[in-house]
Amino acid sequence: MPSRFRTSHRPFRGARVILTLWAMLLALLLPGCGEDPLPEGVVATVNERPIMLRTLEAVHDMSSMSWSGHAPSVEQLQAQYGAVLSDLIVQELVAQALARENIAVTDAEVAEAEAEVRADYPAGEFEKSLVEEYIDLDLWRSRLRARIAMQKFMRLILRPTISIPLEEVEAYYAAHRQDYRLPRRVQFLVVAGPDKAAVDKARALSLGGAKPADVEAAQPSVTVREVKMRRDRLPALWSKELAGLAPRQASAVKQGEWGYQSFLLVGEIAEKQLELSHAYPLVERVLLERKMDEAYARWMDAELRTARIRVSAHLLPEARDAGKGAASPGGNATGMPGMSSTQGHPGQEPSAPGAQMMQPQEILDEGEPVDGAAPGAELDAAPPAKYGKGPQSAPANGTQRKTKAK
Repeated sequence: MPSRFRTSHRPFRGARVILTLWAMLLALLLPGCGEDPLPEGVVATVNERPIMLRTLEAVHDMSSMSWSGHAPSVEQLQAQYGAVLSDLIVQELVAQALARENIAVTDAEVAEAEAEVRADYPAGEFEKSLVEEYIDLDLWRSRLRARIAMQKFMRLILRPTISIPLEEVEAYYAAHRQDYRLPRRVQFLVVAGPDKAAVDKARALSLGGAKPADVEAAQPSVTVREVKMRRDRLPALWSKELAGLAPRQASAVKQGEWGYQSFLLVGEIAEKQLELSHAYPLVERVLLERKMDEAYARWMDAELRTARIRVSAHLLPEARDAGKGAASPGGNATGMPGMSSTQGHPGQEPSAPGAQMMQPQEILDEGEPVDGAAPGAELDAAPPAKYGKGPQSAPANGTQRKTKAK
């Protein structure tokens, strides 16, 4: 899925707890003595709600870009299916938690999210991408719905349980003040569009001092993005175009990854220490991520203690090691009325709060606020791929866009 969708819709970036849910299942599930076999075509049940084999296979196929390029061994394939199944189990637990609170993911919400994804593709390219990647549109939408469900769960169920007192923010800032120092950066505009003449006119307007919004209004096909980055983090092409420019000078209009583009140097931003009034939203974000991750782990632990989860024995190593063969899922199942207190959750979206805990300097680098601007207000990213086959033009893979060389 385009990075714009992933960034703007993601509630936060929490830490990954070491053990995945699947590892916990393997370690803690006991053979279901006397259990009836799961119905044919069912690989697991969560409080009697089934997870179907066809869903597991389809979601695995959608995420196959993340696996190794060579043919996997039986053990690797088993682990891959286990990781996907753990996500599906968590998604079902989240869906049931939302249902208990009478919180629904509406068709309108899914349609709105889908429309935003489609907006990053030229006409007809979205459907073409799905076909090329053998992705079923209905299944893709179901993954999108699951992602929205996770976001609503985090926002409406977990977030209200968390408070961040001012004293806690002040104490954290005092202990980590050195982390809230903005490095020297370069500020510039990226003017991009599909038509060279339009980009040239937008470039002239920008050189004349027009604001990006006014330039875009005058030239609707052109995008003007303000970027503030450390010079050592500039892409090679950007660094080359900016080299030798004086403030308020612009590079020539050239064809690039996003159609035609020009770079206008605004100036250099000196190193700066953020005082607490400006660093407050960044500190609050760090603390919120920690507390959300802890709240998620507590919730998961409580759910797994009480949930009734059964998994097909054919997905567990014991079944293969005991020489039971490769019978289709739906055979003997393992039963799990509860779970130990070991905390863990899968790190794959949308099942987990996020990939890794961001450190303060990483947050500054991601979107560095200056003069009180909100975090993330300043872009460290390229313009969206509206004008050609840029990094964001690859097809969607499930609810995330594939990137073959990222």
